[in-house]
Amino acid sequence: MPDTPFPMTLAEGVTLIGEPCGGALIAQRAALNALLARHNWPKMRQLANGKPILDKGHCSLSHGGGWVTAARSPLPIGVDVEASAERLHNARRRFVGPADQPILDHFGDNTETLCRLWTAKEAAFKVFGEGVDFLTGLQWDAVEGERARATATVQQQTLTVAWHHLAEPAAWLATAVANT
Repeated sequence: MPDTPFPMTLAEGVTLIGEPCGGALIAQRAALNALLARHNWPKMRQLANGKPILDKGHCSLSHGGGWVTAARSPLPIGVDVEASAERLHNARRRFVGPADQPILDHFGDNTETLCRLWTAKEAAFKVFGEGVDFLTGLQWDAVEGERARATATVQQQTLTVAWHHLAEPAAWLATAVANT
């Protein structure tokens, strides 16, 4: 589990819920729906691009790495969860570019860091619902501990990214929240 067990509050008005979940995609979706129901999650609808939204506020959903997660916030938010895997090395050239050097310098150039970058970029993409190029779409402005500040280059919007290591099963969770 992360340092703070689920559910957790990441910042004022930002709530994250999640739990371990194995099985096929259909089982993960069912587990996510059950998680939302148990936590009295507000009714969501989807935009044309598939991005879930709330009547009041923003939300994001993810399933992967043996986990299901959901986040909601008064500001645009994205969440992604993935297990660290060697397959990330095979895809590296499609999502790691020169602008990612501050992250590689801070955490080291290894599989765990590639997973951090992947989840951060997925979460950033979910903030906007489109328009984040995985290779060049984020410019890292600052990295400190398990948090970083990045600018989405096309949108010219600053994001705060935070990572949490989940255990049993091991995975990385990234949240990206738009700054006002």
